[in-house]
Amino acid sequence: MLQATHPMTATTSSFTGTILDQVRYNCWANTTLVNFLRTKSPELLEKNVASSYPSIKATLLHMWDCQDWWMANMRNEQPGFSWTEGYNGTLDDILTGIVENSNALVNYVENLAPSQLTDTCLVAIPFTGDFLIPRSEMMQQVVMHSTYHRGQAVTIGRQLGFTDAPNTDLMWYLLLIKNK
Repeated sequence: MLQATHPMTATTSSFTGTILDQVRYNCWANTTLVNFLRTKSPELLEKNVASSYPSIKATLLHMWDCQDWWMANMRNEQPGFSWTEGYNGTLDDILTGIVENSNALVNYVENLAPSQLTDTCLVAIPFTGDFLIPRSEMMQQVVMHSTYHRGQAVTIGRQLGFTDAPNTDLMWYLLLIKNK
C-alpha cells in the first residue's frame, strides 16, 4: 500500500511543505491545462460561450492577471488592478504567460524563508478595502482561484465539444505526480 502522506519532523516544515506543495500543484495544473489547450483549435479557445468569462482565452487571461497581481502584492509592490483592460496580446502570449507566471510563483516561494510565509503585506483590494494579509493566505488564494477558473475553462471546453480534458485534481498531483 502506498503512503498518502509525507510526514515532516516539525510544524514549520510541514506548513512550509504544504504551501510549496500548493504552489507546485498550481504550476503543474496550469501547465497541464495549457498543454491540453494547445492541442485545440485557437478559434475554439477564443469562441464566446455562456460563462462568467466569455471564452477560454478570456478565462485564462483573467487567471494570469489575478495570479500576477497577487504575486506583486506578495512582493509588497502594491500594484493597481488592470482587470486586463486594453490587453492586446495573442492567445499564445496568454498560454505562455500563465505557465511562466506559475513557475515564477514557485521560484518565489522556494526562495522565501519560512518566517516570510506568515509575514503580512498591505493589499488594496478593489471595491473592498485595504488589508494586511499573510503571504501564505495570498498563495492559497492564488491556488484556489486558479482551481476555480481551470474548472470553468474545462466547462467552457465541454460546451465546445472537448471530451478529453486532463485530470488536474490536487490529490491526483499529490499521489501520482509529485514524487515522480
